[in-house]
Amino acid sequence: MPELPDLQVFARNLSKTLKGSKLEKATLLQTSKMKVSEKELNELLSGKKLHGVTRVGKQLCFDFGKDAQLFMHLMLHGKLLLQDHKDDPPKQVIAGLWLGGKVLYLTDFQKAAHLLLNPKPSKAVDALSDELTASWLTAKLEKSRAKIKSLLMDQKVIAGIGNAYADEILWEARINPESIAGQIPAAAVKALSVTIGKVLADAEKAIMKAQPDIISGEIRDFLQIHNPKKETSPTGAKIITTTVGGRKTYYTNEQKLYK
Repeated sequence: MPELPDLQVFARNLSKTLKGSKLEKATLLQTSKMKVSEKELNELLSGKKLHGVTRVGKQLCFDFGKDAQLFMHLMLHGKLLLQDHKDDPPKQVIAGLWLGGKVLYLTDFQKAAHLLLNPKPSKAVDALSDELTASWLTAKLEKSRAKIKSLLMDQKVIAGIGNAYADEILWEARINPESIAGQIPAAAVKALSVTIGKVLADAEKAIMKAQPDIISGEIRDFLQIHNPKKETSPTGAKIITTTVGGRKTYYTNEQKLYK
């Protein structure tokens, strides 16, 4: 599943390529999971210019102006493909946006990826927001009995962090993923608040360096801990796997457990 750094890069590249293009039409080939109809999409968006593409939490936002925000959630297996409108469409198409002589196709063999129009703003703080300070994070953690990895991935609390980067963040902060959030001491919480932004920003740079024009898929080879190809951390500790909150989790004994 694409996570925050992937989506940051996708948004930048899509915006660079498509900004200023007029939406000719939108097509929906699978509607079971859609939050909007093809008719609604075209009535609101057809003929409007794309102002840009941004990331909002784990979604891409296509900005067509005031009250014309099209959100796209790729879910686990959604992929994007931009091609000439004369070319044959790919397989397993969910939706298509016809922009400036090109078509941006959304595909998903599970048919779980979806679109929605003008959703209500989330109350969660974005993982890259300046609002995510040590004091804010302390307030969120101090009374929580949740495991810290589960809390970091809770999209109602912090928007954007997924499974792989939760592991990377917690290793960098040297906090065991099964630590009880409210038991983590102030100094460790402060370090964690800084680590979140650093890990995500560094990952975005690594993805851009590996594939500057990417708009789909995942690049994970550079990950230090959440990486099945690696047996030890950069500092030589054995990487251990377990399950936290139903998600496969990678960590090492370098990470302190707070209970």
